[in-house]
Amino acid sequence: MTRRWLLGALALLVLLFRADPGAARDPLWELLPWNERLGVDWYVHRAERGDVQAQAIAGAMYERGIGTPVDLAKAKHWYELAAGNGQPAAEFRLGALLSRADPPDDAGAAHWYRAAAAAGIPQAAYNLAVFYEAGRGVAPDDAEAARLYEQAFRGGIARAALNRGLLALRSSPPDAETAYLWLLRAREAGVAEATGLVAEIAPLLTDAQRASAAAAAKMPPK
Repeated sequence: MTRRWLLGALALLVLLFRADPGAARDPLWELLPWNERLGVDWYVHRAERGDVQAQAIAGAMYERGIGTPVDLAKAKHWYELAAGNGQPAAEFRLGALLSRADPPDDAGAAHWYRAAAAAGIPQAAYNLAVFYEAGRGVAPDDAEAARLYEQAFRGGIARAALNRGLLALRSSPPDAETAYLWLLRAREAGVAEATGLVAEIAPLLTDAQRASAAAAAKMPPK
């Protein structure tokens, strides 16, 4: 039962877990004080005893001010513990927290985005691609940015296709055919900005190139 409620709380905190909406509620659960059910104290109690999921939840609660005042120092503390234990959502949130710090810790953010991306979190791959493209916290590397945008798109981040297409346009020399392919994918995924860009690039390609790109865009990216 403890694991069931942990998963339910993770869903409420948007930490990439799902709860079972049809699960029966334990009658004892109704008798517990609120802060012992979903309150931060309950999760901190478990987190202090090494529960990695509870560490991630406590971090999210302090970051977002759920049942407690916002406390980014405490959020960072719990994210660091959970991320150090390999919790992917905490790795991602720690990267995001470090990237927004004053001053930003871009190298630290890139480290944790890389770990979260390797664990399969698409938004982490997207954010790390932006870092590689801009040279934030890492040496600029367009090839790595392209790889990560593609990974993020395969994971469901539609805007990654737009960025991948724009990256191809900014290459030296510009790769209009690759850009067209990815902008088609972005358009099909519902990214509004892609429509005008597709129209602008189309005249730069031959009929055969446009047809090939259109056919490739309908296939899942490798």
